Amino acid sequence: MSGSEPAVAPPIEPGYFHRLGLAARMEDAYVPWLQRVLGAVPIDSGMRQVQGIPFGHVGESASNESGAATSEMLWLGALPICIFAADDEVGPLGHFVARNGPGLHSVAWTVNDIWKTESLLRRAELRVTGVDIAGRHFFIHPADTAGLLIEITDTEFTHDPRDDASFLPPRPTDSVVQGADLAWMTVAVADPAKSAEILTNLIVSTVVEGLPRAAGEEVIDLRMHDVVIRLAKRPADDVRRDQFDSFCLSVPDLADSCRRLEADGISVASQEGELAWTEQADTLGMKIQWVQASALPKP
Repeated sequence: MSGSEPAVAPPIEPGYFHRLGLAARMEDAYVPWLQRVLGAVPIDSGMRQVQGIPFGHVGESASNESGAATSEMLWLGALPICIFAADDEVGPLGHFVARNGPGLHSVAWTVNDIWKTESLLRRAELRVTGVDIAGRHFFIHPADTAGLLIEITDTEFTHDPRDDASFLPPRPTDSVVQGADLAWMTVAVADPAKSAEILTNLIVSTVVEGLPRAAGEEVIDLRMHDVVIRLAKRPADDVRRDQFDSFCLSVPDLADSCRRLEADGISVASQEGELAWTEQADTLGMKIQWVQASALPKP
């Protein structure tokens, strides 16, 4: 591109973060675990179209392209988490869990005009998959998105606490950890700088400085509307990216949270300053990092 040519805007202008997707097996019981340990609250708000035709059918809980699966959504603070539970190993979701194990599956954003967004992506020769007209969403092939499986939708919650704080359900006072919120999601990549270039050309985002990181860790943090994606350099001798994908939860008091987790039988594998990791075997296979909330820079 010559200096006289205008820069091309990223094709995706993200709205609210629609959900963090966690893949599980039916027997994993993610929902009660997230409720008991983190104080997550099931979402009982309805869904509506940002614009356009009605969608979906009463009683549907997962899209057909997932195979035999169900989905349940919860608020963790004011951000949504969706649990996709596979009932077999044959469908796409079941195959994903069988190959990668349970844990981080995908992320999703709401856009105002899904038809325009899809058209712009296809014009940019990005692969669109999992199109579900009834559910008004699609995925972008992770090979085109630095390995991050991104869903785009034009659905939104009818009662979203990010629009009105009165919609925020009260959090239980007896959860193991109090005040947990989503700090960032980590995707392990071979080259964080190259992956950041790919994603910033795809979705409107800004680099975030000052987030805690482990000593010597090579990361780039990107804010995409109301969430942060951390791109972390994958060890050169390890080809299984899924072993390093994770999400990080901020807590008001990291030391107290670690004590509470240990008392509940959830081992703290390591702790370094304002960061800690818990044992995957104790968190239903989820790779979870923890950070002291006061260490996070103000948005």
